[in-house]
Amino acid sequence: MKNKISLYLYTLKIKFIIITLFFLSLFIQIINLIEVARISESKNFDIIQVIYLSILKLPSSSQQITPFVIIISTAFFYRYLISNNEFISIRNVGYSIIDIFKPVGLAIITVGLFFLIFINPLSSFSEKLFEAKTSKESSSFYSIKIKNNEIWIKNKQDKKINFIQFSNFDLKNLNAEKIKIIEIENGKKRFYIANKGALKDNILSLKELTYFDIVDESSQKISNYNLNVNFRQNDIINSISNYKHIPFYKYNSHIKSLQKFNLYSETVSFHYISEIFKPIFLLILSFIVMGFASKFKRNESFFKILFISISFGFIFFIFNEVLSGITIAKIIPFWFSYTILIIFSLIIGLYQSINIEIK
Repeated sequence: MKNKISLYLYTLKIKFIIITLFFLSLFIQIINLIEVARISESKNFDIIQVIYLSILKLPSSSQQITPFVIIISTAFFYRYLISNNEFISIRNVGYSIIDIFKPVGLAIITVGLFFLIFINPLSSFSEKLFEAKTSKESSSFYSIKIKNNEIWIKNKQDKKINFIQFSNFDLKNLNAEKIKIIEIENGKKRFYIANKGALKDNILSLKELTYFDIVDESSQKISNYNLNVNFRQNDIINSISNYKHIPFYKYNSHIKSLQKFNLYSETVSFHYISEIFKPIFLLILSFIVMGFASKFKRNESFFKILFISISFGFIFFIFNEVLSGITIAKIIPFWFSYTILIIFSLIIGLYQSINIEIK
């Protein structure tokens, strides 16, 4: 009997999450369409391309609205149980408030893990595809990638193409070491190895350079050589440090890359930890909502519940942002901020649950 009730609550909660996500995604999609249409004004995209680009933004948008999805779906889930007298009936067979929440929490963890394992990489892929489609002007001149903790840049100029590899690059000071360059121009292939280099504006200054002409099979040493490039410091930094577009399974390697190129900050770690522990965060959030939603009356006003849910979401969002800001500013360590968040949430949820049980 209890297993059937738990399964019913689990599937019902999943259903409410899906329905809420669907309607909120429709609203977000309209916003995405407007935003993409604004961006595409200068790029002459047709309506099909605008719709396609707006869909590419949807996975990352859906990730951002998951807290609101959980809040709203949890509120309406309990409203449904109360309005249909199921809440009282389930409690009459021996279920406590916490017992009712267990399958609900399991459903939320399931959805949270689904978003982490599947939607997170999908949003990373779609965002990169979106950027590639909307920034063709710059991508036609250069492309920047990180592979094996090394920066690889393909630089195009007229009939010449350079493939540049940076093994060590301090992007704050713009100094580089161990630079390798393959140059292709009019069928000729050249290979450069520089011990040192520096990037200033669009000039890559190479020092202690060894030059190899692959066609003529000749080589020579050059003390200084300036290479014109189409990229600047910010172009490399933006390509590397766009941490919100990294899939969860690459978080660790990306942090190592940022540390290697002197671009690491607490903001990145805080974001990655937030994403990894988001299922738990959503569980805690729903636990608080449960404490308030369990007090709803039968046939509680739809708009009243919606207003309460959204208001609650904004309050919690502001609280989380303040806590994030304090953490990023290194006033408190990130583990302490999460401890505060968990304890604060548990106290509120337990307090509300105890009040309901007593009454």
